[in-house]
Amino acid sequence: MTPLARLDALPDPCAIVVETEQGGARLSLILTRSGDRVSAFRNKCPHAGYPLQRADGRIVIQENRYLVCSAHGASFTLTEGACAGGPCNGDGLERVAVEVRDGLVLLR
Repeated sequence: MTPLARLDALPDPCAIVVETEQGGARLSLILTRSGDRVSAFRNKCPHAGYPLQRADGRIVIQENRYLVCSAHGASFTLTEGACAGGPCNGDGLERVAVEVRDGLVLLR
């Protein structure tokens, strides 16, 4: 398993971009935290394939519940990655399996 972040470095709520490798391929992920729940998604909007973050690298969190794509405003639930509005047309973010162990968020 690949360490992605320390749990205590993730404020509540938050969404951060983490770059890693898996199977020799580069992988851009979004880690989210809401309460005790940590989730990870591929950093790729299903609407047009763009990364979700703004030019400064930050991801917009709206109402402490939604991730907002900087390209076209599609919104996704913070913990599930489900389409919540905008041009995602019901398509959610692709979930990536992670687990928290000994204070670390690990890619499975």
